[in-house]
Amino acid sequence: MKSVVSAVILTFLGGVNCLPTYGLLSNIKPSKIELQSIVQDNHQQVMAISGTIDTQFYLKYGKTAYLRTENIEIKFSKVIQDSRCPTKVTCIWQGQVIIGLDIIKNGKQVSTLMLTLIPGSDALPIQFLDKYTVTVKEVSPYPQSEKAIALKDYIVKIVVSKP
Repeated sequence: MKSVVSAVILTFLGGVNCLPTYGLLSNIKPSKIELQSIVQDNHQQVMAISGTIDTQFYLKYGKTAYLRTENIEIKFSKVIQDSRCPTKVTCIWQGQVIIGLDIIKNGKQVSTLMLTLIPGSDALPIQFLDKYTVTVKEVSPYPQSEKAIALKDYIVKIVVSKP
C-alpha cells in the first residue's frame, strides 16, 4: 500500500506548478508534508495553504481552500450578482458584485456567506463561527461590454482573519 501512496504523492508533487488547476492562485507553495497530508486526507479538490490567517489568497469559482491550521474549508460556490459597470461603457452607478462562500467545518457546511464588493469602495468583513472574519478584496475578471463572463472564469481574492 505504501508504494501506491508514494506514487500518488509523486504524481501530485509533479503538479505543484499548476496551482490554478487545484483552485488557488497564490505565491504560497505548499510543502511536501502538506501535499502528503492532502493526499492522505483525500482532499481531491482542496488545496492546503500555509499561513492562511491574515494572508490574502485567490480562489477560483467552484474550488475550495482548506485552512489546515483552523480545520476550515472555504468554497467559492456562487456568483449571486455581477452588476459592475463594464469597461468602455458609461454608467450612472458603478454596480457591485455579490459572491457566495460556503464555510465547511469538520466536514459539515455551517454557513454560506454573501460578500459584496463595490468598485472603488472597501469591502466590509463578514464574521463567521464567532471568531473569524472573511473579506473579499477583488473579484476578477472585470466585466467587458462585448463579452459575458463564464462562471468558471471568476476568481476571488479573499483574506480570512481572527479579529
